Amino acid sequence: MLNIVLFGPPGAGKGTQSKKLCEAYHLIHLSTGDLLRDEISRVTELGMQAKSIMDKGELVSDEIVIAMIDAKLNANPQAKGFIFDGFPRTQAQAQALDELLEKRNAPISMMIALEVNDVELLHRLLLRGAESGRPDDRDENVIRRRIFNYNNQTAPLKKYYSQQNKFHSVYGMGTVENIFELLCATIDNKTQIKKPYHDGTVTIADVSMEDEPAKHLRAIKETPKTNLAKKAIVKKKVAAKPAKKIAKKSAPKKAKAKTKPVKKAIAKKVVKKAAAKKVVKKAALKKAKKIKKITAKKKVVAKKTTKKSSKKRK
Repeated sequence: MLNIVLFGPPGAGKGTQSKKLCEAYHLIHLSTGDLLRDEISRVTELGMQAKSIMDKGELVSDEIVIAMIDAKLNANPQAKGFIFDGFPRTQAQAQALDELLEKRNAPISMMIALEVNDVELLHRLLLRGAESGRPDDRDENVIRRRIFNYNNQTAPLKKYYSQQNKFHSVYGMGTVENIFELLCATIDNKTQIKKPYHDGTVTIADVSMEDEPAKHLRAIKETPKTNLAKKAIVKKKVAAKPAKKIAKKSAPKKAKAKTKPVKKAIAKKVVKKAAAKKVVKKAALKKAKKIKKITAKKKVVAKKTTKKSSKKRK
């Protein structure tokens, strides 16, 4: 069970933060002022006793307040915990509350004090008085007296809970959300089980001599370090996959680059063939010229022979 005493001077924001903490941790808000008003409105025996004392202008005794708290605890047996807002105010009340909770085997888990300076408190309460119309929040002298009384009362309570290692101080100035985060961090740090840190190295202190050696070897092989090494290898493989994709994408470019020398080679072959054709044409022209010369010579020879034969006939 999580039982928290939330303490702070008037205007520190205990009521606002108590509601938020109750929602976050599923707790029940216990305010002595609310308890008194509830008991009186329901006309219970405790309520009538308290009303008669308050009507005389006297303070309600610790016994009556503790009895009201006991009744509230009995009415919520399945509760996960309580936030005690504004109670206890004195060391005698704190001791009486401890005795009541010890009987239930549900002691106070921690006491948190919201720390706000007097100037800020005065400013907050005057604003609250202007909005709500509460007379005790509109008179500056009354406010200063209330803050002074609180500071005198809390000194012994801080010492009382510090001796039990339960006192925590939280900076109560800032936004409602920021203060709430600080309160939650304080509660979580106190209540959550902290797992011991281990870097994976097996030492003599980690190994019992009664265990089998094979178990120790297995533990050494399966240390977090080897797992980290495996993860690193997997990461390298994963990192290599995009590189392969990039290589595949760049492959067509390389193929295009290879086509250039092929085109040059084809062009050279075409040029060579053209040159070869020219050579053939030249050779053919030469042969044709030779043939013409030969035929011309033959014609000349033929004419000469015809002339000679004609002369002989004459």
